[in-house]
Amino acid sequence: MTLNRPRVHNAWDDSLGAGLERAFTDLCAAPEVRAIVLTGTGPTFCSGADLATGFPQLPNGDDDLRGTLRRRFNPGFMALVDAQKPVITAVNGPAIGAGACLALASDIAIMGPATYMQFRFSAIGLMPDVGATALLAETVGPARAMEIFMLADKLGAEQCREFGLVSRVADDPLDAATELAQRIAQGPTRAYGATKTALRRWSRRAFADQLELEGELQQTLVASADWAEGRSAFLERRTPKFRGE
Repeated sequence: MTLNRPRVHNAWDDSLGAGLERAFTDLCAAPEVRAIVLTGTGPTFCSGADLATGFPQLPNGDDDLRGTLRRRFNPGFMALVDAQKPVITAVNGPAIGAGACLALASDIAIMGPATYMQFRFSAIGLMPDVGATALLAETVGPARAMEIFMLADKLGAEQCREFGLVSRVADDPLDAATELAQRIAQGPTRAYGATKTALRRWSRRAFADQLELEGELQQTLVASADWAEGRSAFLERRTPKFRGE
């Protein structure tokens, strides 16, 4: 299963979100599929939201970020979280924003040694979304998650492994993920599905609620000067100048 928008570094738009939801649903319904490998085409795994495509407008003129999250992003993430087949992600290149969260939401993630993750929501004047506040805090703890979110620094492969964001680092992450998927596919995959259900059950409802909470809070930021500056700076490829307004 491959993210296939290489000309825009596999940035997440409506078509990519709908394709992810449909692919996870279809693959999990196919009895011959016993494990799923997810990766990206080209040098980037996923660069996060496609800001160049813009967002629908509310009647008051604000960007409808909450509606966009509900329609464009959240269904794909819920399909991944609910997948009854093992999902192994090969992080073949930079994983930014929603791309980093895809790897975190997978069952197992394998990363190339020269790549990185980056939770750069604050760099465009927004808060984390697509489940990042739940996924990262659950993995590294609230204090470290807060530092990662505020600084928005790049996290190298070994740092990601040390933090538990990925299971291992491999020279060829796709080969390693494929080999692991083939091994897992020989096992009791129904038992794996039951194990996933048990591991996720305690947090699934909380995750769905967190997606809604993130959307509500994100919507409060769309009228801010910092969001306008952050988006403009991103599109113009310059450093933003935030005023806290």
